[in-house]
Amino acid sequence: MTPVQGPARHPYLRSVGDLARTQVILETLCPSGATIDGTCVSREDEERLEEPGDHPLDPAIGIINGLRLSVVLWGVILLGVVLIW
Repeated sequence: MTPVQGPARHPYLRSVGDLARTQVILETLCPSGATIDGTCVSREDEERLEEPGDHPLDPAIGIINGLRLSVVLWGVILLGVVLIW
């Protein structure tokens, strides 16, 4: 049996290209110094990784979020009343 003439073909050429592209994107998004336990950490992730209760305005933020929720719920109730009326 004779070998096939012509350029050697890689059976998974598209997969190799996709992996190379993915590696470049990953290296761009995750610099080597910005990893914790092998995972990428962005600025938003760092804020989430802080322990709860560290922020001095947590009680005020909770009250403001409660007021927002109350306004939304009262709006839904009023909208329902207006639509039924």
